[in-house]
Amino acid sequence: MIIYRSFSSSFAKEERFGSFKSFVLLVAFAILATSNSYAQASFETIDGLCYLIYSDTKTAALTVTPGEKYSGNIVVPGKVKASNGVEYTVTSLGANCFYGCSGLTSITIPSSVTSLGESCFYECI
Repeated sequence: MIIYRSFSSSFAKEERFGSFKSFVLLVAFAILATSNSYAQASFETIDGLCYLIYSDTKTAALTVTPGEKYSGNIVVPGKVKASNGVEYTVTSLGANCFYGCSGLTSITIPSSVTSLGESCFYECI
């Protein structure tokens, strides 16, 4: 009986380990599959604003700058030049990019911007 119990216990542990291994492989596969779409993206701060730069499409999205609360007059440029010297067209304002910036008095958005992210101006009075 003891032999049976230890064998059974061992088998159960092996089964659990196998499902954990499967889970880890599934997560790794999901990360690899999604990372390809972000492989051509990088963050850069240009003239005090943070952008997500997409080198494959030569576009940029204004994004949240952690810990920064903008105030005054903000002018979002139509194009930005990244550290690699390439110009990128600003096409969107990302989710929460001006969240809680209650000190904004005006913001100029170029015509190249075709989308505003969720809660882009949330809690801006």
